[in-house]
Amino acid sequence: MKTKQRENSSNLVKVAVDIGSTIIKIAQLDHNDAQLSQQFFTRDFDLGVAPQVKSLLEGVGADEILMCSSANGGLRAGIISLTEHYSGIVVQNQALNAGANPLFVKRLSDEQGDMRFVDVLIVCGGIDCSDAPLFESMIENLTLVNFKFGSLIYAGNSYFADSFRQRFPEAVVIANPLGGTLTNGSNSVFEALRNAYLEDLVYKEGISELNQQLSMKIRPTPEVVSSGFHRILSNRSNIKVTGASLLFDVGGATTDIHYTVEIVRDDSLVRPGAASSIARYVFTDLGIVASRDSTLQQMRSHPLSYEFLNLVLTHDVRETYQLLREGEYVPSPEVLSYACLFLSLDRFSHGKGSGLPVADLNKVSQIILTGGATQNLSEAIVANILRMFFSDVGVDPAILIDKKYQVWIDGITWFSDVVN
Repeated sequence: MKTKQRENSSNLVKVAVDIGSTIIKIAQLDHNDAQLSQQFFTRDFDLGVAPQVKSLLEGVGADEILMCSSANGGLRAGIISLTEHYSGIVVQNQALNAGANPLFVKRLSDEQGDMRFVDVLIVCGGIDCSDAPLFESMIENLTLVNFKFGSLIYAGNSYFADSFRQRFPEAVVIANPLGGTLTNGSNSVFEALRNAYLEDLVYKEGISELNQQLSMKIRPTPEVVSSGFHRILSNRSNIKVTGASLLFDVGGATTDIHYTVEIVRDDSLVRPGAASSIARYVFTDLGIVASRDSTLQQMRSHPLSYEFLNLVLTHDVRETYQLLREGEYVPSPEVLSYACLFLSLDRFSHGKGSGLPVADLNKVSQIILTGGATQNLSEAIVANILRMFFSDVGVDPAILIDKKYQVWIDGITWFSDVVN
């Protein structure tokens, strides 16, 4: 199937393309980045993604083509850090903003490891200084036998990079994101994972068949959504927010939350990196397609699952609850999307997740839901789910369901260098 823009063709300046796991989304934009049209196409796996994208773009006369993708689900990253709650959080934030999905943050002294496979394992920690006996000793004694990974990156104290590479010759060494004073670091992890994402995407999805001008401009969709959230909070979007905000991007494999850091509780042991204004967290086990089974498993054992069903269903709640507990319930995509929202709110309000802070949801004044899985949700039901997590009477945040994918448009047309 091909898409050809005929109306408003004289105003057509940009075409934005989002390659998803099951859908390709194409938006045609004018010189003010306003949408002229938006179309959705089911992925043709027999044809292949590159031939399909080229076919869809045939005959579209635009000055610029912008492209992002979440087709390969994002890179899975693991982090081993000198300090889990400082160095590790800095690297985790850069990884998240690059579109990667960190599965764990471990300390260098943790000998138990983590046997979940990650595409990239990052070893980091410490500022750049030669006098660091504790870090030197940990590097000398570090073993990676209890980790499973595809590639290895060293992003720690640069004075010990050669020692690390002697122990692990396959490691790629990048600049220390903490620098020498905690304030003069680089976005090295962000850039390395963006490049790794592109290489992974090209390898897995055949994007290399696109011409180089297109394939090298692809950005990870989570990074684009993060940029869109930045733009909204910078008052450079048609979406207006006031106060603390929380954005949910519910997908097939993950549920991503983007949030302003003031909603993190003062007594939270885990906090976003210093100088961050917004942060992102990925629930890698919450989704409506690839993570469907794990989402249902969590709902099955959750103590408030009956109360949840009572909010999202209009009839047969008891029967459905029984089927859910027995593992025989087949939910609609909408119910699964509500479940992802419910479970992520519950975990965020209690800090139940590696590297996840504890949120005070009473501080939230605006909730935005974006992504294909949220398009058919009801604002009234979303509001009822939110009330389950408010301790203050009268809390009533504004709810916006982004049915026009404006967050995506804002992000893909805004090239911000801001990295938290």
